[in-house]
Amino acid sequence: MRNLLIILFSFLFHGIGLTQVNDVNKPVENFESLWSEFDSRYANFELKQINWNKVYEKYRPQVNKNTTNEELYEVCCAMLQELKDGHVRILPGFKDDKLECGPSYACNIQLEFNSEEKYVAFQYVIDKELKKNGFSAPVKNNVAKNTNTNFQYRFSDVYGYLRLDEMTRKNTSGKYQRAIDEAIEALHQKQGLIIDLRFNGGGWDSSAYKLASRFVAEKSSLGHYERTRIKGKNEFAPMKHREIKSGGKKQFTNPIVILTSCYTASAAEVFILLLKGLPNVTIIGNNTEGMFSDIYRFKLPNRWNVTLSNQQFFSMNKENFEGKGFSPDVLVLNGEKDIERQSDPVINAAVTVLKERINSNKI
Repeated sequence: MRNLLIILFSFLFHGIGLTQVNDVNKPVENFESLWSEFDSRYANFELKQINWNKVYEKYRPQVNKNTTNEELYEVCCAMLQELKDGHVRILPGFKDDKLECGPSYACNIQLEFNSEEKYVAFQYVIDKELKKNGFSAPVKNNVAKNTNTNFQYRFSDVYGYLRLDEMTRKNTSGKYQRAIDEAIEALHQKQGLIIDLRFNGGGWDSSAYKLASRFVAEKSSLGHYERTRIKGKNEFAPMKHREIKSGGKKQFTNPIVILTSCYTASAAEVFILLLKGLPNVTIIGNNTEGMFSDIYRFKLPNRWNVTLSNQQFFSMNKENFEGKGFSPDVLVLNGEKDIERQSDPVINAAVTVLKERINSNKI
């Protein structure tokens, strides 16, 4: 299956200089710089129970003045994967080489669409299941040309369906806002709504807030808290509170089901963080990834690009979901057998829950 996070990070690093894998380029200096920058800025050592000095002792002896770029990369990649943090990446831009340091998180393999072929096959299953449940063909919003954003909505006589595979980038915010306006206008009178975030690997928090504002009828105390680690200190800057304000001409306040998987991450989780406390919201699917911090980017002396998490995000009751994500209210897993059966049990569960919620509201 395509890796949505890799796609996202490829957007962030245009113009990476190409590096030869067999060159030697001050390996000790670059290793020390990498370790030190994390030591100074990374926000979640204590939360993840990581002793960074012990990690240094483990990996530093593997680097010497003759270590090649490829060897250095493999050591650095292994070290960073100790953090199990999907926002931690190292991108050296090797020329003509297929080395890849995968995301340092472990997505639960319950969602086994681990190839493009299987991913595409499952999209047909989703389409078939929605049509079986009376939904229209997708109305696709071209939020931005040349992006991998999948922004579509559908509707039946009773329900709406909204799918986003990315919390789209800042430079598409105008088109994104218009796409949201169009979808809410088409769906706001439906009795229930499914928001499908199973393939949403994140994007921009501002886009998550824009979308969330369309499900808040009036100003409320909903929102989140965040804080940033102070460089070089085991302390954080004062906590900041961001509040959702009702947005747009119309809002959807009837029962909502949010669909999640272990690939639901980052800004998609921020969206859930904002809405999960609402009484009309139910989460169905698999546990989300558990990665919230905005990304701090820096370069090593050899010009390799690196990202790390230097923030902590909290719910309104000051709970931190970093590393553990959100557990669904109703656990329903997708897998390869769904392709064989041509069935999407998560969609079916969502329709069942909406029907129950709507009927209970009528009593």
